[in-house]
Amino acid sequence: MAGSKISDETVRLIVELDRQSKKPEEIAHILRLKPIHVRTILASRTMTQELAEQQTPPHQSFSSNGSAESVRESGQVVATHEVGEVEEVEADTSEQMNADEGVYPEAVFVGEDEDYQDSLHWEPSNPKEVPNPHLMIMGESGSGKTYSAQCLIAELALKGIPSIIFDYGQSFELQHLEKPFQKFVKIREHVIGDAGLPINPLQIFSDDAGGPKRVATRVSDVFDAVYRLGDIQRKVVIDAILKAFKQVGIDDSDPKTWSKPAPTLTELQQVLDDLSADKTYANAKNATGVSARMVTFFMLGSEVSTTWSWDELLASDAKVHILQFRGLEGKTQRVLVELLLWHFFYFLKNRGAHPLSVFNVLDEAHHLSFRENGPVDSLLREARKFGLGIIFASQQPADFSDAAFANSASKLVFQTTDPSGKVSRLLAAKCSNHEDANEIKQLISQLKQGHAFFISKNKGYRISVADFKKRATLWQQSQ
Repeated sequence: MAGSKISDETVRLIVELDRQSKKPEEIAHILRLKPIHVRTILASRTMTQELAEQQTPPHQSFSSNGSAESVRESGQVVATHEVGEVEEVEADTSEQMNADEGVYPEAVFVGEDEDYQDSLHWEPSNPKEVPNPHLMIMGESGSGKTYSAQCLIAELALKGIPSIIFDYGQSFELQHLEKPFQKFVKIREHVIGDAGLPINPLQIFSDDAGGPKRVATRVSDVFDAVYRLGDIQRKVVIDAILKAFKQVGIDDSDPKTWSKPAPTLTELQQVLDDLSADKTYANAKNATGVSARMVTFFMLGSEVSTTWSWDELLASDAKVHILQFRGLEGKTQRVLVELLLWHFFYFLKNRGAHPLSVFNVLDEAHHLSFRENGPVDSLLREARKFGLGIIFASQQPADFSDAAFANSASKLVFQTTDPSGKVSRLLAAKCSNHEDANEIKQLISQLKQGHAFFISKNKGYRISVADFKKRATLWQQSQ
Protein backbone atom coordinates (compact mmCIF):
# COMPACT_ATOMS: atom_id res chain seq x y z
CA MET A 1 0.00 0.00 0.00
CA ALA A 2 1.37 3.39 -0.93
CA GLY A 3 2.57 5.32 2.05
CA SER A 4 2.47 2.38 4.48
CA LYS A 5 5.29 2.92 6.99
CA ILE A 6 7.56 0.19 8.27
CA SER A 7 10.11 1.22 10.88
CA ASP A 8 13.87 0.85 10.50
CA GLU A 9 13.86 -1.67 13.33
CA THR A 10 11.24 -3.77 11.55
CA VAL A 11 13.32 -3.69 8.36
CA ARG A 12 16.33 -4.92 10.29
CA LEU A 13 14.24 -7.73 11.79
CA ILE A 14 13.02 -8.71 8.30
CA VAL A 15 16.61 -8.88 7.07
CA GLU A 16 17.73 -10.89 10.09
CA LEU A 17 14.89 -13.41 9.77
CA ASP A 18 15.64 -13.73 6.05
CA ARG A 19 19.25 -14.59 6.94
CA GLN A 20 17.84 -17.34 9.17
CA SER A 21 16.20 -18.81 6.02
CA LYS A 22 12.69 -17.88 7.12
CA LYS A 23 10.17 -17.72 4.29
CA PRO A 24 8.44 -14.34 3.61
CA GLU A 25 5.14 -15.79 4.81
CA GLU A 26 6.73 -16.86 8.10
CA ILE A 27 8.36 -13.46 8.54
CA ALA A 28 5.05 -11.72 7.85
CA HIS A 29 3.31 -13.94 10.39
CA ILE A 30 5.96 -13.31 13.05
CA LEU A 31 6.03 -9.53 12.54
CA ARG A 32 2.30 -9.17 11.76
CA LEU A 33 2.91 -7.71 8.31
CA LYS A 34 1.54 -8.39 4.87
CA PRO A 35 3.72 -10.87 2.95
CA ILE A 36 3.78 -8.46 0.00
CA HIS A 37 5.47 -5.84 2.20
CA VAL A 38 8.10 -8.33 3.34
CA ARG A 39 8.79 -9.34 -0.25
CA THR A 40 9.10 -5.70 -1.31
CA ILE A 41 11.70 -4.96 1.39
CA LEU A 42 13.68 -8.11 0.57
CA ALA A 43 13.45 -7.39 -3.16
CA SER A 44 14.87 -3.89 -2.60
CA ARG A 45 17.73 -5.34 -0.54
CA THR A 46 18.51 -8.00 -3.14
CA MET A 47 18.42 -5.48 -5.97
CA THR A 48 20.79 -3.19 -4.05
CA GLN A 49 23.28 -5.99 -3.51
CA GLU A 50 23.16 -7.13 -7.13
CA LEU A 51 23.63 -3.63 -8.48
CA ALA A 52 26.50 -2.98 -6.06
CA GLU A 53 28.21 -6.19 -7.14
CA GLN A 54 27.84 -5.28 -10.79
CA GLN A 55 29.01 -1.72 -10.08
CA THR A 56 26.29 -0.32 -12.26
CA PRO A 57 25.59 3.31 -11.30
CA PRO A 58 23.35 4.95 -10.51
CA HIS A 59 21.94 2.47 -8.01
CA GLN A 60 19.87 2.32 -4.87
CA SER A 61 21.89 1.99 -1.68
CA PHE A 62 21.07 2.20 1.96
CA SER A 63 22.94 5.09 3.55
CA SER A 64 24.12 5.17 7.12
CA ASN A 65 21.23 7.43 8.10
CA GLY A 66 18.66 4.94 6.81
CA SER A 67 17.60 6.78 3.63
CA ALA A 68 17.37 5.12 0.24
CA GLU A 69 18.64 6.70 -2.97
CA SER A 70 16.64 6.33 -6.18
CA VAL A 71 17.51 3.77 -8.85
CA ARG A 72 17.09 4.74 -12.48
CA GLU A 73 17.25 2.65 -15.62
CA SER A 74 16.74 4.38 -18.95
CA GLY A 75 15.40 7.39 -17.08
CA GLN A 76 12.69 5.42 -15.25
CA VAL A 77 12.35 5.49 -11.48
CA VAL A 78 12.16 1.93 -10.22
CA ALA A 79 11.61 2.83 -6.57
CA THR A 80 12.05 5.90 -4.42
CA HIS A 81 11.28 5.72 -0.74
CA GLU A 82 12.60 6.03 2.74
CA VAL A 83 13.50 2.80 4.44
CA GLY A 84 10.28 1.27 5.69
CA GLU A 85 7.97 3.10 3.26
CA VAL A 86 6.43 0.65 0.82
CA GLU A 87 5.39 2.15 -2.50
CA GLU A 88 3.02 0.63 -5.05
CA VAL A 89 4.88 -1.75 -7.37
CA GLU A 90 4.39 -1.82 -11.12
CA ALA A 91 1.79 -4.16 -12.63
CA ASP A 92 4.22 -6.86 -13.78
CA THR A 93 5.87 -7.02 -10.35
CA SER A 94 2.48 -7.03 -8.62
CA GLU A 95 1.28 -9.93 -10.77
CA GLN A 96 4.41 -11.87 -9.90
CA MET A 97 3.83 -11.20 -6.22
CA ASN A 98 0.28 -12.45 -6.47
CA ALA A 99 1.61 -15.59 -8.12
CA ASP A 100 4.20 -15.94 -5.39
CA GLU A 101 1.46 -15.65 -2.78
CA GLY A 102 0.10 -18.93 -4.11
CA VAL A 103 -3.33 -17.58 -5.06
CA TYR A 104 -5.03 -20.14 -7.27
CA PRO A 105 -5.88 -18.62 -10.70
CA GLU A 106 -9.62 -19.25 -10.29
CA ALA A 107 -9.72 -18.38 -6.59
CA VAL A 108 -12.66 -16.31 -5.37
CA PHE A 109 -11.84 -13.22 -3.29
CA VAL A 110 -13.62 -13.36 0.08
CA GLY A 111 -12.17 -10.58 2.22
CA GLU A 112 -9.32 -9.43 4.43
CA ASP A 113 -7.69 -11.33 7.28
CA GLU A 114 -8.30 -9.13 10.33
CA ASP A 115 -5.17 -10.37 12.07
CA TYR A 116 -2.60 -10.02 9.27
CA GLN A 117 -4.47 -7.95 6.64
CA ASP A 118 -3.87 -10.53 3.92
CA SER A 119 -6.42 -11.01 1.15
CA LEU A 120 -8.15 -14.35 1.62
CA HIS A 121 -9.61 -16.48 -1.15
CA TRP A 122 -11.97 -19.41 -1.52
CA GLU A 123 -10.65 -22.02 -3.96
CA PRO A 124 -13.54 -24.33 -4.90
CA SER A 125 -11.94 -25.42 -8.18
CA ASN A 126 -8.56 -26.37 -6.67
CA PRO A 127 -8.82 -30.17 -6.23
CA LYS A 128 -5.25 -30.51 -4.95
CA GLU A 129 -5.99 -28.31 -1.93
CA VAL A 130 -9.76 -28.64 -1.44
CA PRO A 131 -11.48 -32.06 -1.28
CA ASN A 132 -14.82 -30.64 -2.43
CA PRO A 133 -16.11 -27.29 -3.74
CA HIS A 134 -19.01 -26.89 -1.29
CA LEU A 135 -19.39 -23.84 0.96
CA MET A 136 -21.45 -23.75 4.16
CA ILE A 137 -22.63 -20.32 5.35
CA MET A 138 -24.23 -19.85 8.76
CA GLY A 139 -25.13 -16.88 10.90
CA GLU A 140 -27.95 -15.10 12.68
CA SER A 141 -30.46 -12.91 10.84
CA GLY A 142 -28.85 -9.67 9.72
CA SER A 143 -25.28 -10.90 10.17
CA GLY A 144 -24.42 -10.72 6.46
CA LYS A 145 -25.13 -14.22 5.07
CA THR A 146 -27.24 -13.33 2.03
CA TYR A 147 -25.18 -10.24 1.20
CA SER A 148 -21.97 -12.27 1.27
CA ALA A 149 -23.56 -15.03 -0.77
CA GLN A 150 -24.41 -12.44 -3.43
CA CYS A 151 -20.80 -11.27 -3.41
CA LEU A 152 -19.42 -14.77 -3.93
CA ILE A 153 -22.02 -15.67 -6.57
CA ALA A 154 -21.07 -12.52 -8.47
CA GLU A 155 -17.38 -13.40 -8.24
CA LEU A 156 -18.10 -16.89 -9.61
CA ALA A 157 -20.17 -15.43 -12.45
CA LEU A 158 -17.38 -13.07 -13.47
CA LYS A 159 -15.08 -16.10 -13.67
CA GLY A 160 -17.57 -17.79 -15.99
CA ILE A 161 -19.04 -20.21 -13.43
CA PRO A 162 -22.85 -20.03 -13.36
CA SER A 163 -25.02 -20.41 -10.29
CA ILE A 164 -28.57 -21.72 -10.02
CA ILE A 165 -30.28 -20.20 -6.98
CA PHE A 166 -33.23 -21.99 -5.39
CA ASP A 167 -35.02 -19.00 -3.87
CA TYR A 168 -37.88 -20.21 -1.72
CA GLY A 169 -37.35 -17.47 0.89
CA GLN A 170 -37.49 -14.55 -1.59
CA SER A 171 -34.05 -13.36 -0.45
CA PHE A 172 -32.93 -13.18 -4.07
CA GLU A 173 -35.87 -11.36 -5.63
CA LEU A 174 -34.57 -8.96 -8.26
CA GLN A 175 -35.63 -5.83 -6.37
CA HIS A 176 -33.65 -7.00 -3.33
CA LEU A 177 -30.37 -7.63 -5.13
CA GLU A 178 -27.46 -5.25 -4.66
CA LYS A 179 -27.00 -2.77 -7.53
CA PRO A 180 -23.37 -3.76 -8.33
CA PHE A 181 -24.52 -7.38 -8.52
CA GLN A 182 -27.10 -6.46 -11.14
CA LYS A 183 -24.71 -4.13 -12.96
CA PHE A 184 -21.83 -6.56 -13.44
CA VAL A 185 -23.68 -9.90 -13.67
CA LYS A 186 -26.33 -10.97 -16.14
CA ILE A 187 -29.23 -12.46 -14.15
CA ARG A 188 -32.27 -14.40 -15.29
CA GLU A 189 -35.28 -15.17 -13.12
CA HIS A 190 -37.48 -18.23 -13.64
CA VAL A 191 -40.79 -18.13 -11.77
CA ILE A 192 -41.56 -21.77 -11.05
CA GLY A 193 -45.23 -22.56 -11.35
CA ASP A 194 -46.30 -19.75 -13.67
CA ALA A 195 -46.44 -22.11 -16.64
CA GLY A 196 -46.37 -25.48 -14.92
CA LEU A 197 -43.27 -27.43 -13.99
CA PRO A 198 -40.10 -26.85 -16.03
CA ILE A 199 -39.18 -30.56 -15.81
CA ASN A 200 -40.98 -33.88 -15.57
CA PRO A 201 -40.01 -35.54 -12.24
CA LEU A 202 -41.02 -38.95 -13.67
CA GLN A 203 -38.38 -38.78 -16.40
CA ILE A 204 -36.11 -41.84 -16.61
CA PHE A 205 -32.46 -40.95 -17.16
CA SER A 206 -30.07 -43.40 -18.79
CA ASP A 207 -28.20 -43.60 -15.47
CA ASP A 208 -31.37 -44.75 -13.67
CA ALA A 209 -30.33 -48.41 -13.49
CA GLY A 210 -33.64 -49.45 -11.94
CA GLY A 211 -35.75 -47.61 -14.49
CA PRO A 212 -39.39 -47.06 -13.40
CA LYS A 213 -38.79 -48.68 -9.99
CA ARG A 214 -35.88 -46.31 -9.24
CA VAL A 215 -38.00 -43.30 -10.25
CA ALA A 216 -40.96 -44.54 -8.19
CA THR A 217 -38.76 -45.02 -5.11
CA ARG A 218 -37.15 -41.60 -5.49
CA VAL A 219 -40.37 -39.65 -6.05
CA SER A 220 -42.25 -41.47 -3.30
CA ASP A 221 -39.39 -40.69 -0.90
CA VAL A 222 -39.80 -36.97 -1.66
CA PHE A 223 -43.56 -37.09 -1.08
CA ASP A 224 -43.04 -39.06 2.13
CA ALA A 225 -40.44 -36.61 3.46
CA VAL A 226 -42.71 -33.60 2.84
CA TYR A 227 -46.21 -34.99 3.44
CA ARG A 228 -45.19 -37.66 6.00
CA LEU A 229 -47.14 -40.33 4.21
CA GLY A 230 -46.09 -43.37 6.18
CA ASP A 231 -45.35 -46.83 4.79
CA ILE A 232 -48.82 -47.67 3.46
CA GLN A 233 -49.46 -44.39 1.64
CA ARG A 234 -45.91 -44.40 0.29
CA LYS A 235 -46.60 -47.85 -1.21
CA VAL A 236 -49.73 -46.39 -2.80
CA VAL A 237 -47.60 -43.71 -4.49
CA ILE A 238 -45.16 -46.35 -5.78
CA ASP A 239 -48.04 -48.49 -7.09
CA ALA A 240 -49.56 -45.46 -8.83
CA ILE A 241 -46.28 -44.42 -10.46
CA LEU A 242 -45.56 -47.91 -11.78
CA LYS A 243 -49.11 -48.20 -13.13
CA ALA A 244 -48.78 -44.78 -14.81
CA PHE A 245 -45.59 -45.99 -16.51
CA LYS A 246 -47.34 -49.12 -17.77
CA GLN A 247 -50.20 -47.06 -19.19
CA VAL A 248 -47.75 -45.19 -21.47
CA GLY A 249 -46.01 -48.40 -22.55
CA ILE A 250 -43.04 -48.36 -20.14
CA ASP A 251 -42.47 -51.73 -18.50
CA ASP A 252 -40.13 -51.91 -15.52
CA SER A 253 -38.97 -55.37 -16.69
CA ASP A 254 -38.13 -54.22 -20.25
CA PRO A 255 -35.30 -51.61 -20.41
CA LYS A 256 -35.96 -51.14 -24.13
CA THR A 257 -39.17 -49.30 -23.23
CA TRP A 258 -37.55 -46.91 -20.75
CA SER A 259 -36.64 -44.35 -23.41
CA LYS A 260 -40.32 -43.68 -24.20
CA PRO A 261 -41.83 -40.39 -22.96
CA ALA A 262 -42.62 -40.64 -19.25
CA PRO A 263 -46.15 -40.14 -17.92
CA THR A 264 -47.10 -36.65 -16.77
CA LEU A 265 -48.13 -35.66 -13.26
CA THR A 266 -51.68 -35.21 -14.51
CA GLU A 267 -51.65 -38.86 -15.62
CA LEU A 268 -50.26 -39.86 -12.22
CA GLN A 269 -53.06 -38.00 -10.47
CA GLN A 270 -55.62 -39.79 -12.66
CA VAL A 271 -54.11 -43.16 -11.74
CA LEU A 272 -54.43 -42.29 -8.04
CA ASP A 273 -58.07 -41.37 -8.57
CA ASP A 274 -58.62 -44.67 -10.41
CA LEU A 275 -57.04 -46.61 -7.54
CA SER A 276 -59.28 -44.75 -5.10
CA ALA A 277 -62.36 -45.94 -7.03
CA ASP A 278 -61.04 -49.50 -7.51
CA LYS A 279 -62.79 -51.68 -4.93
CA THR A 280 -60.41 -54.56 -5.69
CA TYR A 281 -57.39 -52.47 -4.69
CA ALA A 282 -56.56 -53.18 -1.05
CA ASN A 283 -55.39 -49.63 -0.32
CA ALA A 284 -58.18 -47.75 -2.11
CA LYS A 285 -58.98 -45.57 0.93
CA ASN A 286 -55.32 -44.66 1.31
CA ALA A 287 -55.16 -43.73 -2.38
CA THR A 288 -58.00 -41.27 -1.76
CA GLY A 289 -56.08 -39.76 1.14
CA VAL A 290 -52.85 -39.44 -0.85
CA SER A 291 -54.59 -37.72 -3.75
CA ALA A 292 -56.32 -35.27 -1.40
CA ARG A 293 -53.11 -34.37 0.44
CA MET A 294 -51.22 -33.66 -2.78
CA VAL A 295 -53.96 -31.84 -4.67
CA THR A 296 -52.17 -28.45 -4.63
CA PHE A 297 -49.05 -30.07 -6.04
CA PHE A 298 -51.00 -31.83 -8.77
CA MET A 299 -52.72 -28.55 -9.67
CA LEU A 300 -49.27 -27.09 -10.34
CA GLY A 301 -48.31 -30.07 -12.47
CA SER A 302 -51.34 -29.91 -14.73
CA GLU A 303 -48.92 -29.00 -17.51
CA VAL A 304 -45.21 -29.70 -17.86
CA SER A 305 -43.49 -26.67 -19.28
CA THR A 306 -40.61 -27.17 -21.70
CA THR A 307 -39.53 -23.51 -21.68
CA TRP A 308 -36.05 -24.37 -20.46
CA SER A 309 -33.77 -27.30 -19.69
CA TRP A 310 -30.63 -27.67 -17.57
CA ASP A 311 -28.54 -27.73 -20.76
CA GLU A 312 -30.05 -24.42 -21.84
CA LEU A 313 -29.43 -22.84 -18.46
CA LEU A 314 -25.78 -23.86 -18.40
CA ALA A 315 -25.23 -22.72 -22.00
CA SER A 316 -27.02 -19.39 -21.45
CA ASP A 317 -25.17 -16.07 -21.52
CA ALA A 318 -26.75 -15.38 -18.11
CA LYS A 319 -24.50 -16.65 -15.34
CA VAL A 320 -27.00 -16.37 -12.49
CA HIS A 321 -30.35 -18.16 -12.71
CA ILE A 322 -32.86 -17.57 -9.94
CA LEU A 323 -35.54 -20.25 -9.58
CA GLN A 324 -38.26 -18.29 -7.84
CA PHE A 325 -40.92 -20.16 -5.81
CA ARG A 326 -42.92 -17.21 -4.53
CA GLY A 327 -46.66 -17.62 -4.21
CA LEU A 328 -46.53 -21.39 -3.78
CA GLU A 329 -47.77 -23.22 -0.70
CA GLY A 330 -44.96 -24.29 1.67
CA LYS A 331 -45.16 -28.05 1.17
CA THR A 332 -45.51 -27.61 -2.56
CA GLN A 333 -42.33 -25.52 -2.54
CA ARG A 334 -40.44 -28.22 -0.67
CA VAL A 335 -41.61 -30.96 -3.03
CA LEU A 336 -40.62 -28.89 -6.05
CA VAL A 337 -37.18 -28.05 -4.67
CA GLU A 338 -36.41 -31.70 -3.92
CA LEU A 339 -37.71 -32.94 -7.27
CA LEU A 340 -35.72 -30.30 -9.13
CA LEU A 341 -32.58 -31.17 -7.17
CA TRP A 342 -33.03 -34.86 -7.96
CA HIS A 343 -33.63 -34.07 -11.60
CA PHE A 344 -30.51 -31.90 -11.74
CA PHE A 345 -28.46 -34.57 -9.96
CA TYR A 346 -29.38 -37.20 -12.54
CA PHE A 347 -28.85 -34.75 -15.36
CA LEU A 348 -25.28 -34.24 -14.11
CA LYS A 349 -24.70 -37.97 -13.64
CA ASN A 350 -25.95 -38.57 -17.15
CA ARG A 351 -23.47 -35.91 -18.38
CA GLY A 352 -20.63 -37.79 -16.69
CA ALA A 353 -17.42 -36.75 -14.92
CA HIS A 354 -16.76 -33.03 -15.35
CA PRO A 355 -14.60 -30.25 -13.87
CA LEU A 356 -16.36 -27.68 -11.70
CA SER A 357 -18.84 -25.89 -13.94
CA VAL A 358 -21.89 -24.82 -11.91
CA PHE A 359 -23.10 -24.05 -8.37
CA ASN A 360 -26.43 -24.67 -6.72
CA VAL A 361 -27.27 -22.03 -4.10
CA LEU A 362 -29.61 -23.17 -1.33
CA ASP A 363 -30.47 -20.32 1.02
CA GLU A 364 -32.63 -20.74 4.15
CA ALA A 365 -31.51 -24.36 4.58
CA HIS A 366 -34.09 -24.96 7.32
CA HIS A 367 -36.52 -25.49 4.44
CA LEU A 368 -34.42 -28.44 3.26
CA SER A 369 -34.15 -32.03 4.37
CA PHE A 370 -30.61 -33.28 4.91
CA ARG A 371 -31.85 -36.86 5.43
CA GLU A 372 -29.50 -39.63 4.42
CA ASN A 373 -29.78 -40.52 0.73
CA GLY A 374 -32.08 -37.55 0.07
CA PRO A 375 -31.26 -35.17 -2.80
CA VAL A 376 -29.24 -32.66 -0.75
CA ASP A 377 -27.27 -35.42 0.98
CA SER A 378 -26.58 -37.16 -2.34
CA LEU A 379 -25.49 -33.94 -4.01
CA LEU A 380 -23.10 -33.09 -1.17
CA ARG A 381 -21.54 -36.55 -1.27
CA GLU A 382 -21.35 -37.19 -5.01
CA ALA A 383 -22.02 -34.15 -7.18
CA ARG A 384 -18.46 -32.77 -7.10
CA LYS A 385 -17.47 -35.62 -9.46
CA PHE A 386 -19.92 -34.24 -12.00
CA GLY A 387 -18.87 -30.60 -11.82
CA LEU A 388 -21.31 -29.26 -9.21
CA GLY A 389 -20.57 -27.19 -6.13
CA ILE A 390 -23.13 -26.21 -3.49
CA ILE A 391 -23.44 -23.02 -1.46
CA PHE A 392 -25.94 -23.50 1.35
CA ALA A 393 -26.84 -21.11 4.14
CA SER A 394 -28.99 -21.01 7.24
CA GLN A 395 -29.42 -19.15 10.52
CA GLN A 396 -29.22 -22.12 12.86
CA PRO A 397 -26.32 -24.59 12.90
CA ALA A 398 -28.84 -27.27 13.88
CA ASP A 399 -30.35 -26.94 10.39
CA PHE A 400 -27.33 -28.79 8.99
CA SER A 401 -26.59 -32.49 9.33
CA ASP A 402 -23.27 -33.94 10.43
CA ALA A 403 -22.80 -35.07 6.82
CA ALA A 404 -23.24 -31.46 5.68
CA PHE A 405 -20.48 -30.36 8.05
CA ALA A 406 -18.23 -33.20 6.94
CA ASN A 407 -18.78 -32.68 3.20
CA SER A 408 -18.34 -28.90 3.02
CA ALA A 409 -14.62 -28.20 2.82
CA SER A 410 -15.09 -24.44 3.21
CA LYS A 411 -17.20 -22.58 5.76
CA LEU A 412 -18.15 -18.96 6.34
CA VAL A 413 -19.49 -18.46 9.86
CA PHE A 414 -21.06 -15.16 10.87
CA GLN A 415 -22.27 -14.29 14.37
CA THR A 416 -23.70 -17.52 15.74
CA THR A 417 -24.62 -18.63 19.22
CA ASP A 418 -23.52 -22.14 20.10
CA PRO A 419 -24.88 -23.03 23.57
CA SER A 420 -24.00 -26.71 23.35
CA GLY A 421 -20.58 -26.10 21.84
CA LYS A 422 -21.21 -28.78 19.18
CA VAL A 423 -20.67 -26.45 16.23
CA SER A 424 -17.48 -25.04 17.73
CA ARG A 425 -16.13 -28.56 18.19
CA LEU A 426 -16.93 -29.42 14.58
CA LEU A 427 -15.23 -26.24 13.39
CA ALA A 428 -12.19 -26.82 15.60
CA ALA A 429 -11.82 -30.29 14.09
CA LYS A 430 -11.32 -28.62 10.70
CA CYS A 431 -8.81 -25.97 11.87
CA SER A 432 -5.18 -26.85 12.35
CA ASN A 433 -4.52 -23.32 13.66
CA HIS A 434 -7.61 -23.03 15.92
CA GLU A 435 -7.93 -26.27 17.87
CA ASP A 436 -9.54 -24.77 20.98
CA ALA A 437 -13.31 -25.18 20.57
CA ASN A 438 -14.03 -22.76 23.43
CA GLU A 439 -11.97 -20.08 21.70
CA ILE A 440 -13.97 -20.56 18.50
CA LYS A 441 -17.25 -20.55 20.44
CA GLN A 442 -16.41 -17.16 21.94
CA LEU A 443 -15.14 -15.79 18.63
CA ILE A 444 -18.22 -16.64 16.55
CA SER A 445 -20.61 -15.35 19.22
CA GLN A 446 -19.09 -11.84 19.13
CA LEU A 447 -18.57 -11.20 15.41
CA LYS A 448 -19.74 -7.85 14.05
CA GLN A 449 -22.01 -7.56 11.02
CA GLY A 450 -20.07 -8.37 7.85
CA HIS A 451 -17.31 -10.12 9.80
CA ALA A 452 -16.94 -13.89 9.80
CA PHE A 453 -14.82 -16.88 10.72
CA PHE A 454 -13.66 -18.34 7.41
CA ILE A 455 -12.41 -21.93 7.15
CA SER A 456 -10.47 -22.92 4.06
CA LYS A 457 -7.88 -25.65 3.50
CA ASN A 458 -8.18 -26.71 7.14
CA LYS A 459 -7.27 -23.31 8.54
CA GLY A 460 -9.51 -20.72 10.18
CA TYR A 461 -9.32 -16.95 9.73
CA ARG A 462 -11.17 -14.06 11.33
CA ILE A 463 -12.09 -11.93 8.34
CA SER A 464 -13.89 -8.84 7.14
CA VAL A 465 -15.90 -9.83 4.07
CA ALA A 466 -15.22 -7.42 1.20
CA ASP A 467 -18.30 -5.37 0.31
CA PHE A 468 -19.64 -4.64 -3.15
CA LYS A 469 -18.09 -1.17 -3.20
CA LYS A 470 -14.60 -2.64 -2.99
CA ARG A 471 -15.42 -5.49 -5.37
CA ALA A 472 -16.92 -3.11 -7.94
CA THR A 473 -13.71 -1.09 -7.89
CA LEU A 474 -11.65 -4.23 -8.48
CA TRP A 475 -14.00 -5.42 -11.24
CA GLN A 476 -13.80 -2.05 -13.01
CA GLN A 477 -10.02 -2.14 -12.84
CA SER A 478 -9.96 -5.62 -14.41
CA GLN A 479 -12.13 -4.61 -17.35
